[in-house]
Amino acid sequence: MKILLLSFILLGLYGFCLGAGGGGVSSSTSSGGGSMKETEDTKRLREGRPLILTCEQNATNLETKWTKDGNELVAGDHIQLFPNTTLYISTAQKEDKGEYSCKTGSMTEPKIFHVVELTLQKHLPKSTTVLENDKLSLSCQVQGDPELTVQWLKDGEPVEDTDNSTRLEMSDNEYDVPNAVLSIKPIQKSDSGNYVCLISLYSINVNTTTVVRVKDIYAALWPFLGIVAEVVILCLIIFIYEKRRIKANFDDSDSDPAQDVKNNVDGKKENDIRQRKH
Repeated sequence: MKILLLSFILLGLYGFCLGAGGGGVSSSTSSGGGSMKETEDTKRLREGRPLILTCEQNATNLETKWTKDGNELVAGDHIQLFPNTTLYISTAQKEDKGEYSCKTGSMTEPKIFHVVELTLQKHLPKSTTVLENDKLSLSCQVQGDPELTVQWLKDGEPVEDTDNSTRLEMSDNEYDVPNAVLSIKPIQKSDSGNYVCLISLYSINVNTTTVVRVKDIYAALWPFLGIVAEVVILCLIIFIYEKRRIKANFDDSDSDPAQDVKNNVDGKKENDIRQRKH
């Protein structure tokens, strides 16, 4: 009986752990988000790797004027300028980021390139679970230079336009990117949905997504109540079993020992008399 009780308690504790796992904020390890793609006029700086900018495709032997942040560039050990209107840096460094422009004799307006630093350190988790009336905090772990733009969407709409706008707050992340951290407190069932961190830097756009699920405030309590009910029922079963066992033992010992001895003696005398008659 004790082993049975222990088994039920262990099963109840296991169920409690599964149910209580929704308390606070939890997230899955998988991540969701879009890829970060360069565009023709916006290039990501990758330190130690080549940087290539081409002013006119399929051009040959054209004189090209290149500038960076308004200063004219000349060919040297670090920068190579080719007649096919290509600027080539074999090993890019941090100081190579900036605004580049080029112009050939056939162009009426210069062509502008932006060389930027942009890194998404970690995607948002695939899903995020939070307990009702708790606080939800989502951090878009992105960094960039120059300053990038972060916008939060819920189910395709800006979070500022949703019904939770009075309870939300946006702040800088650990890389000092404005609006990269979204907080909602207290969170309600209506806040469940698909949240997107949309990152923009010139013509580069990237996003990372998480599905927010809000659990009932009493969700973690039901497994505990189940454990209590199991223990109470088992205690009642043990109590009734022990009570019946004690009563049965008491009934067995309720007969008079002296009377039992007298009956045994009388029975023995009667047997002796019968044997003598025979």
